[in-house]
Amino acid sequence: MIDRIRERDAFIRLRRDGVRVRIDPLWCSFVPDSEVVPPQVAFAIGRATGSAVQRNLLRRRLRAVLRECEVPPGLLLIGASARANERTFADLERCLRDLMRKAADRTAPPT
Repeated sequence: MIDRIRERDAFIRLRRDGVRVRIDPLWCSFVPDSEVVPPQVAFAIGRATGSAVQRNLLRRRLRAVLRECEVPPGLLLIGASARANERTFADLERCLRDLMRKAADRTAPPT
């Protein structure tokens, strides 16, 4: 289960403390927080990505992948470039799973 980010303070935390990772055509800012269960997610998909219909379709596709993906607890801001509209669903799924793995690895404490 995944929840939405609703508070301004969460966005401030993402900007201040977030670890930013990128896997073309997606990027993510992630703040790990074991107290944020279920994980809270917001999307940053700007007008340069395409028309409102294209942006909403992309957002729905990303949400569908996130429901099936293992999302680490915390705050996530996921963004996409215009090239994301050209990707197949399977491509987006692979990119988003890799992005989640990379974000979790970058924030994991060293062993």
